[in-house]
Amino acid sequence: MAFKQKEVDKLLAATGRRCCVCARLHGVQVHHIVLPEEGGTDDIDNAIPLCPNCHDEVHGRPGRGRTTRSYTPEELKAHRQRTIDQVAREQRWAPNTSEWEEDKKLILFYAQCLDRPAFRTHFHLELSFSDFDKAMEDTIIALNTGYWSTRDGTLIERARGKVHITHPPWRDKVDAISSIVEEIRRRFHSELGLDRMLIHWPLGHFPQLGDRMDRRFRRDRAVGSWMDKKRQEAIEIMNSMLEEIGLRGLPAIDE
Repeated sequence: MAFKQKEVDKLLAATGRRCCVCARLHGVQVHHIVLPEEGGTDDIDNAIPLCPNCHDEVHGRPGRGRTTRSYTPEELKAHRQRTIDQVAREQRWAPNTSEWEEDKKLILFYAQCLDRPAFRTHFHLELSFSDFDKAMEDTIIALNTGYWSTRDGTLIERARGKVHITHPPWRDKVDAISSIVEEIRRRFHSELGLDRMLIHWPLGHFPQLGDRMDRRFRRDRAVGSWMDKKRQEAIEIMNSMLEEIGLRGLPAIDE
C-alpha cells in the first residue's frame, strides 16, 4: 500500500517540495506521520514531506539515554500546515500587497539593528570593545527572534525573527547578514581566546580583558580591516533590500 500519486503531487505542490520540519528544498520524500506498523494509514492526511535527516530524526528509535522529545503526530501536522501556509503567502507576495507590507516592517526593524555605532565606526577606533561584543550579540538576537535589548539589558519584543519573512530572497539575505554577524563574533572571541574558556561570561565581568583587548586590537590592523570588511558586507546586503523597498541605505563604515 502507498499514498495515491495524485494526492502526493498536490501535497508536494502545496508545500513547495520543502521538508516540513527544516524547510530544506527539493531533497524530500513523502513519509507517513504514523508508521503503518503502528496503525498509520495511507490517507494523505497521514503524509508529510521530509528530508532524509529529518525523517531519521522523526522516526528514529529513541536511543538509550535520549533526552530530547519525540515528534508527535499533532506536531508534525502543525509543521506541515505551517509550510503550506508559508508557501501560499510566498505565492501571494508582490509589491504593495499585505505580505509585502509585513516584510517591509521586518526589514526596517532589522535595518535599525544595523544602524548603530558598532556598524559605523572603524574597528580600531572603537571606544569600547566590550560594548562592541554586546552590540554583535544583541544584533544576532534581534535578527533571530525580533527581541531588542534595552540599555539595562532587558529584552523586549519589537518585531519577529527572520524566519517570518515571506519573500525567500529577502529571507536569504537576512540569513546571510545573521551569519556574517555570527562570524564576526566568533572571530572576535577567537582572537581573545574566549572560545577556549569553558564558560562564557560577558566581557564586562573581566576588567583585565579590556586592557588586553586594547593592546591586541589597537595594533592589529589586519584584524581591524577584516572586521570592517565583514560589517560592510552586512550593510551592503541590507542596503540592497532597502533599495528594493525604495528607501535610502545605511551609511558605509568609512562615511
